[in-house]
Amino acid sequence: MKKFLCFLLVLLVSATTFSSPISSFADSKDVSISSPHSVVLDYETGEVLYEKNGNQKIYPASTTKIWTAYLVIKNVENLDDPIEIKEDPYVDGSSMYLEKGEIFTVKELLQGLLIHSANDAAELLAKYVSGSVEDFAKLMNKEAKAIGAKNTHFNNPHGLPDKKHYTTAYDMALMAREAMSNELIREIVSTKSITFKESNTSTSRRFVTRIFKNTNKFLTSNEKMMYKGELTDIKYDIVDGIKTGYTDDAGKCLLASAVKDNMRVITAVYKDTDTDLYVDSRTLIDYAFDTYYTQTIVNKDDYAANKRILFTKQKELLYKPEYNYKLVLEKGTKVSDEYSTETNLDYNLPIKKGDKVGTLDIYNGKKLEKSVPLIAQNDLNSIFGFITENQTVKYSIRLLLALVTLFIIFVISRIFKKRRMKKKRLNKHKRKYRKK
Repeated sequence: MKKFLCFLLVLLVSATTFSSPISSFADSKDVSISSPHSVVLDYETGEVLYEKNGNQKIYPASTTKIWTAYLVIKNVENLDDPIEIKEDPYVDGSSMYLEKGEIFTVKELLQGLLIHSANDAAELLAKYVSGSVEDFAKLMNKEAKAIGAKNTHFNNPHGLPDKKHYTTAYDMALMAREAMSNELIREIVSTKSITFKESNTSTSRRFVTRIFKNTNKFLTSNEKMMYKGELTDIKYDIVDGIKTGYTDDAGKCLLASAVKDNMRVITAVYKDTDTDLYVDSRTLIDYAFDTYYTQTIVNKDDYAANKRILFTKQKELLYKPEYNYKLVLEKGTKVSDEYSTETNLDYNLPIKKGDKVGTLDIYNGKKLEKSVPLIAQNDLNSIFGFITENQTVKYSIRLLLALVTLFIIFVISRIFKKRRMKKKRLNKHKRKYRKK
């Protein structure tokens, strides 16, 4: 009987825990929080500074929307594109209460999505990008796996309850980190409130204005909480985003971003209580900044360079590393002073701005520690390629080649004709000689 119970326990753990990509500092410290699922990442390096059941299955609720917003921005060329509401898009839960006939830009719907956590905006944007909620969910899953969020499966763009819509605290921290690389998302998630004036196309005129306050209390709250034995403001000035969430199954959820001492951290807190959500999140934020610091090994701007390239229209290639290379260190420790770099260019013409053109190899002593991609800062075209791309020049060259070819054929035919004539005269001379 005991063996059977152990077997069932193993099955239960296996069903809710995924393969772990978490490493580094994750298990090195004990942090007292109520949340059963939490992760802290260093933003620039992706280093896990702390985790608690970070790879166990959880429901993300409305924190899903940070990934929805990121993919909308990634896949819509013009965020000022207008979207007309063709039908009343009723969706359960938090909503902008969009009405048939109203027109909003993509950017305005993104603001409603991230600031007010509007479910109707989520579905509208998903359909605008992919044609259907189902196809957008496929895009969400594909892009999540591409950044390393391998234990996630999304089934909708808003996070409303669905047994097939799940993730982990670690995966959500990865997606939050990726989303915060976008300037517009940083701008929106740090916005305290947004006002939409009455729509001229609203049919029912129910709304004079729509005023939405950011659901993230770190940004807007006047309340206090008991933190480290003292009543402390929930509002925390070093926090600049990013997204809240709640359903009965998911519990209280919060993805947060905070910046201090030239370091940004991302925290992911899931299945928490209303009382503990901000206490736990601040505990993790403060723990990260109190325990670690970052040291820049390579500042990408210091390694911006150029190289003269012969036979090109632009004459030189401008390039620099794709990102800074930093280390996360525990306070009280120092970085090695044996770092060196080596530039290795590797490219083929033509080059487009943004293409990888080599690597900056970073050595710690004799050991290769990191290869940072070198990214082209300009287009670079071969003069020969430029010639063939110019239609007028291209047709002129074709005409010239045709004329040269005809001339060569003419010369060759003349040579053969002369040879035939010479051979003919020689044969005639031989016949005359024989007769004599």
